[in-house]
Amino acid sequence: MSSPNIDSDDRVARVAEVIREHSSFVVVSHYNPDADAYGSSAAVALALRELGKRAVLINESGIVDRYGWMPGVSEVQTVFPKETPECVIVCDCGALDRVGDSLKGAVLASPLIINIDHHVSNEGFGAINLVKVGASSTSEVVYEILSHHAASITPSVATCLLAGIYGDTGSFRYGSTTQRTFEVALELVKRGAVPHEVASQLFSQVSLAGTMLQSAALLEMQMHERGAIAELIVSRSHYEKYGAIEEDTAVLCERARDIAGVIISVLIREDEGLWRVSLRTKDKGINLSEIAAAFGGGGHRAAAAFRWRKPLHELRAVLLPRLKEAVSTSALLS
Repeated sequence: MSSPNIDSDDRVARVAEVIREHSSFVVVSHYNPDADAYGSSAAVALALRELGKRAVLINESGIVDRYGWMPGVSEVQTVFPKETPECVIVCDCGALDRVGDSLKGAVLASPLIINIDHHVSNEGFGAINLVKVGASSTSEVVYEILSHHAASITPSVATCLLAGIYGDTGSFRYGSTTQRTFEVALELVKRGAVPHEVASQLFSQVSLAGTMLQSAALLEMQMHERGAIAELIVSRSHYEKYGAIEEDTAVLCERARDIAGVIISVLIREDEGLWRVSLRTKDKGINLSEIAAAFGGGGHRAAAAFRWRKPLHELRAVLLPRLKEAVSTSALLS
């Protein structure tokens, strides 16, 4: 395998060349997709079709209603086509496991895997690995590739990519936002993306059920280490009580992190047979990707996630001490 941490114009050009040379593709992103997973993968699939290629867009989680407005998402499938594609492009996955158990085998059977990502924990699982750790989002990396095929960046493609950038930068609030991020966003607006429409769809469409669930979770939030750690737990009973769905919890970890005095927030959500754990921090000195990796997950220094298949009390018994250790030396402690 190539080294995953490759941030070069040569590698971007190589991926653009592979797109030019091949005609059939499957594009896949991580299960439980966020705006960047959908934005980057849908943009790639739509751009490939614009170039006259065959492209199937796949995600193990299928169509998540919260992102159903994004161009291309309504076409997301959950299974691989019977005909083996010439190339599989994996977007926004730090590890191949992130595509999901039902898709991993089919991805591995592909004759060519392109790994496009920006996670520091990326394992370099592709035949071609384009992992730009300094990029704000995988959508930003995809723009660099598609700029070699400028005609493919339609308003729909631009909208997907801007949505991905918005989502992974928290509307340009996170430390991953750079001058290049703004330059790419400007080019996407020139290509037809409408910022206020994208922002409205991403951040201003919370359902009443979702609002009720979020309110309950925040009221039940537990604080540790004199308010330095905020812990939220959402169980199946919360979803049933308020008629909410898992995607209604998407903003909770960020809301807890943004509370004054909080250094690390952790959101623990119950799913079918497992717990999904999200971690966020506002301290640049804390590396959450290392903590998540210890549990089989990954991500970024400031945002990471993993899954846990054992009882909740066992998770809390091992996770909270790690988080307390992480904040004990934080420069943000008053």
